[in-house]
Amino acid sequence: MSTQNSSNAGSNWSLGAALGAAVAASACCTIPLALVSLGVGGVWIGSLTALAPYRWIFVTLAAGALGYAGYNEWQLSQRPDCDCETMFSSTTRRSLLGGGALAVLALIVSPYLVAPSPATATQQAQAAAGQETVEKEAALPASFQQVILDVEGMTCRACPKTVSTALEGVGGVHRVDATLEPPEAVVRFDPDKTSVEALTEATKNAGYPSEPKSSS
Repeated sequence: MSTQNSSNAGSNWSLGAALGAAVAASACCTIPLALVSLGVGGVWIGSLTALAPYRWIFVTLAAGALGYAGYNEWQLSQRPDCDCETMFSSTTRRSLLGGGALAVLALIVSPYLVAPSPATATQQAQAAAGQETVEKEAALPASFQQVILDVEGMTCRACPKTVSTALEGVGGVHRVDATLEPPEAVVRFDPDKTSVEALTEATKNAGYPSEPKSSS
């Protein structure tokens, strides 16, 4: 195999490795959210959230592999054209590299894109407090209950969104306010349609085990 073909293969391989590492970097947060949003759940999702402590390793690997792919492409661009047989043309290679770089960047920053900023989260909390006042004034059915769930495994700002999505998918849930600090979810629900056990089962199936702290 010629040196040019070797560089071309190395560029393709490193780009694939960068994408794989980026997917792994987002597996702890964004992928569980996507699965839960699609109605896919299961205790096995907890194995994805367990990757959170190693996210920085996958980000480093993705950045390194992407840099190597870019270096290989630069080397190829410095060589005179020849009749060597390559898998892709230079234009196709550069398009793949550019698209791959964007995909890697999107996967790495996705947890921050799907979660509100701290300022927005504060505004939402204030809005939730205002909404709760409105609900009281509107006299929600006396049968409605509230439970505060202690949630395990939340490690980034995207995690409360996943927990909220899982709980909102339970029939009978009226409102969910999940927070990272403290790691909990306040759920208002109709006990005639669901139960605290169903709520904890929903968070467990999203990869975030929980237990009731208090109810009212």
